[in-house]
Amino acid sequence: MTKRERLMATLAGAATDRIPYGLWYHFRLDPPAGDEFVESELAFYRKFEPDFLKVMHDIPYEMPAGLPKIESPEDWTKLTVLDGVNGNFGQQLAAIRRILAGMGNDAPLVDTVFSIFSTAQKLCGNKTLEHLRADPDATHAGLKKIAQSLANWSEALVRNGAAGIYLAVSGAAGDTMPAEEYRANFLQYDQQILHAARGGWLNVLHHHGVGIYPDLTLPLEGYHVYSWSNRLAGNPSVRELRLKRTGCLMAGVNELEFGKMTPEALIEEAKGAIAESGGRAFILGPGCAVPTPPDSPEANLHIFRQVVTEV
Repeated sequence: MTKRERLMATLAGAATDRIPYGLWYHFRLDPPAGDEFVESELAFYRKFEPDFLKVMHDIPYEMPAGLPKIESPEDWTKLTVLDGVNGNFGQQLAAIRRILAGMGNDAPLVDTVFSIFSTAQKLCGNKTLEHLRADPDATHAGLKKIAQSLANWSEALVRNGAAGIYLAVSGAAGDTMPAEEYRANFLQYDQQILHAARGGWLNVLHHHGVGIYPDLTLPLEGYHVYSWSNRLAGNPSVRELRLKRTGCLMAGVNELEFGKMTPEALIEEAKGAIAESGGRAFILGPGCAVPTPPDSPEANLHIFRQVVTEV
C-alpha cells in the first residue's frame, strides 16, 4: 500500500498492510519558515519515512503595529483579523508549498495550528484567564478575531495542498482550568477552526495536557484522527479512549521520557498501545512532539518504523 492508501484505509477502520506511524519534533530555527526549515523538514521526512509529514509551525502569530504584546484586557480589542495568506502566515504557506513539491510522492502533509487558548496565551504572557475573568467582553472581542484569523489560515493550508491541519488544543485539561470554563469560553472557537479546515481529509485533533477532558473535545466535528498523550498520569489509556471512539486514534509512547528511554522500553510501550487499540483505526506516534535531537537519540527515532514492520 502507498502511504496515502494506508492512511485512508486506517481512517475507514479497514485492514492495512501495517499500522501507519508518525513522529515529529520542533526544529527551532531562525527564521522559522526559511530555506533551512524547508530543507530540515524534507531531510526529516526522507530519513524517518513517516506515513504523513507533520510540519512544525513555529512562526509567531502576527500582532498589529504598535502592539507587541497584550498587557491588559483592553488590548484584546486592538487585535485585527488576519487573512491567513499574507505576513507570517504567508511565509509559512510558501514553505509548505516548497515542502510538498520536494516530497514528490503521495504522502500527505499536515501543518500545526495552535488552538485559540494556545495562541492567546502566547500573545499575553499566559494571562488569558486572568484577563477573561476581569473583562470577558473585551477579551472575547480579541479571541473572536484570533479565531477568525486561525480559521482563515486553516482554510488556506488545505487550499494550498495540505491534507489537513494538526489542531493542537491546550487548556481543556485539569492542569489548566475547569472543564466548564473551557467549554464556555474556548470550545466554540476550536470548532470554528476545524470547520474552516473541512476541505482536508486528514485533520488531526491533538488534545494536549495532563488530566485532559476527552468528553469535551471528542464531540467536535471536522477531525479524522484523535491524538493525545496516553502515557501521562491522569490521561486515558488507548484502551479507555477506544471505548469512547471507534474512529482513528493516534498515540503510543511517552514523549516526555522519549529521549531517556531505551529502545527496548519504547518498543514495549509502542506494541502495548497497538494491542490496546485493537490493531485497526490506529496510528502509532508519540503523545506529542519528542525532544529535538540530540536530546532524542537517533535509534529511538527509528523505533516507530521498526515496531510497525514487526507487528
